[in-house]
Amino acid sequence: MKTKIQNAMVPVLAVAIALLIGAGIIAYLGENPLNAYYYLFKGAFMGERAIARTLLEATPMIFTGLSVLFAFKAGMFNIGGQGQVIMGGLAAAAVGAFVQNIGINNLFVVLILSGLAGFAWAAIAGYLKAKLGVHEVISTIMLNYIAMSFEQYALNYPLKQGGIMGPSPQTPPVMMASRLPQLIPSTKEALNVGFILAIIAAIVVWYIFEKTILGYEIKAVGHNPTASENAGINVAKITALSLGIAGVLAALGGAERILGGVGQYTYRQGIMASYGFDGIAVALLGKNSPVGAVLAAILFACLRVGGRAMQFNTTIPSQIVIILQSIIILLIAAENMFKFFLERKKVSE
Repeated sequence: MKTKIQNAMVPVLAVAIALLIGAGIIAYLGENPLNAYYYLFKGAFMGERAIARTLLEATPMIFTGLSVLFAFKAGMFNIGGQGQVIMGGLAAAAVGAFVQNIGINNLFVVLILSGLAGFAWAAIAGYLKAKLGVHEVISTIMLNYIAMSFEQYALNYPLKQGGIMGPSPQTPPVMMASRLPQLIPSTKEALNVGFILAIIAAIVVWYIFEKTILGYEIKAVGHNPTASENAGINVAKITALSLGIAGVLAALGGAERILGGVGQYTYRQGIMASYGFDGIAVALLGKNSPVGAVLAAILFACLRVGGRAMQFNTTIPSQIVIILQSIIILLIAAENMFKFFLERKKVSE
């Protein structure tokens, strides 16, 4: 129990210290830190519209954070979340916008096909790792570049909406049958059922690791592949399957951006932002816990959404949010420092 409390204290301390350092930077820039943080909090949480914006921004980061932590549990570092997000989004746009058959462009079918696209894309790296020993960091990075290039090709040629010219091509809007229902239509924000699906995904991931044989085998392989193989676990299968499931989670984050109406139900250049890479930060801050990933994603979304409000109401640039995020990640990476001080305090008591 003490270890769990200590582990939970690390991200809390990291966030607190980052906010203190940010306050010092804000004061140096000539603004009142309390006033700046008030606008940041107000912009992220005060009012239905602010909450809708924050949760909307958090949704894809929950999916990608879960994706990264799922691979972490198997002892792998999935840096390919961005490519998996892109492939999931492209699959959703292709089926939802171009397939006329209502049985196929039905929302649930589109989500399944998007997940399968992510599974197939990530499983490439899983197969290379399991069969050829190719390190997943190298293969997933390379697959990211391939996915980004394929995205440009798809948006400019087979999936491009007719009549759209200029540097930012897009797909046609997905059909009504493929769209995720809005959660708070009165806010005119695009917060949709995708957020609920992200929470369900977090619960499912928790259940897999805490209550199933598959979760036990994944964690066993992550801790010691050799011992797991000696115990009769098919390490190659678990490796490929783990990365594949991680791809499904990331791809659903990409599908939500399209089906939820973030870009008017179209796939536009830049709509996937850096959500795949954000998932790495979310998983780290969340300490590889599904609950932690949800909270970390909401925190980062709060900083981004609130940061825009802070910039609008003060002279503080929005880049301060990037600084805060970077400090948090650096402090999380230096968690042994926190554990040293916590252990020292326990000994002194």
